[in-house]
Amino acid sequence: MASTNGPEAEFSDPERIRLIQTLKDKMGEIQPTAWACLWLSDIEKLRGAAGGWPTALMAMAFHNMECDTKLAQAWAQRKRAPVSTASTPQRVPTPQASATPIRPPQAQPSSAQSSPALSPLADGRRGQKRTVSGRPISTPLQPIALGSPSANQQFSPSGGRSKSQRERCYQRDQMKCVLTKAGDPIEVAHIYPFSLQIELRPASQQSGTSFWTMLRMFWSDERVDAWFNALFPHGTETCQNLIGLCPNAHAYWGKAYFALKPIQMSDDKKRLDIEFHWLSSNPYAERVDLAQVPSLAITDHGPNETRLFDVQTLEVISSGQQICLTTDDPELRPLPNMKLLEMQWYLHRVTAMSGAGDLPDDFFHQSDDEDDVGVDFEDDQGRGDTESDYEWDTDRETWARS
Repeated sequence: MASTNGPEAEFSDPERIRLIQTLKDKMGEIQPTAWACLWLSDIEKLRGAAGGWPTALMAMAFHNMECDTKLAQAWAQRKRAPVSTASTPQRVPTPQASATPIRPPQAQPSSAQSSPALSPLADGRRGQKRTVSGRPISTPLQPIALGSPSANQQFSPSGGRSKSQRERCYQRDQMKCVLTKAGDPIEVAHIYPFSLQIELRPASQQSGTSFWTMLRMFWSDERVDAWFNALFPHGTETCQNLIGLCPNAHAYWGKAYFALKPIQMSDDKKRLDIEFHWLSSNPYAERVDLAQVPSLAITDHGPNETRLFDVQTLEVISSGQQICLTTDDPELRPLPNMKLLEMQWYLHRVTAMSGAGDLPDDFFHQSDDEDDVGVDFEDDQGRGDTESDYEWDTDRETWARS
């Protein structure tokens, strides 16, 4: 039976099961990412899908999400997006709460469509050329209207990585893995992936198949806006989007072998409680029975007999274990953002359910021309360095302790 508060909490909801069965009667088998998203979606979105969305339009949208957007693969960093470099390194500002919430650009509904959430997908496909297999080739999609004038604010990061923000994360987490309490070597992991920073740029939103448009198919505008506002305009390179992990925990995190559920942040922002959950993985399949109930929960280990231990108590880290993160300075070294952790809680589960976490990087035949090189922002001494994604994310240098 599904847990009432763990990774399978949504799967025991009778209304969700009934709505999923209604969709199953219409569509049968669908792509694995769409299957995972529907089982984890906000219930009002699921009601809309089951009650009114045209079947052909949904099928097209789900195909786009799997083959074009590659939502789960992108979250698992199995889909590399080009990263632009800047000639002059930039400093990353300390994120401050915005007085005016920003809404991510979203598609303009078509009056001819009965499904506003999906209409941009249909509009964007008109006039596209197709290959012999019937899949579309890369043809620019029609521009979509931005959600509000404020969404055109300048996106401040240049696309590079920030060593100064990484150092703040090291200091906040006291040069230890927040899960195992192990010391060096420690790596800094992104909550919202660095490789998806390009999806925050207005120019990247000009298509009905953008990453953020796809999220709106399954989760409410309020929820998606909150996720977006936690990143915009400063992007991925802020301390609140970083977390310190030992190398094996970082590797398991990248494969969605576990997820962290946000519980609560203290009023003074100095303490954050999270809950650890191992996630079982599924082999990737092109199609999945829509009514197949997902299985995610496992107790004391991850896929492939992976385990983590608290080095201070020598106890195995198990699902449901609560972990406390602290900071001495919530302004300079803020704790991980609750909304970003919530986004991770949903999308790590989507990744595990869809089988995207264990896919090889070239599974979907990405272009060899994609650029994996990132440029660091200028550090506090005014130096800018260039590193590859792998070198930055797996940096095992022992940093000098103060």
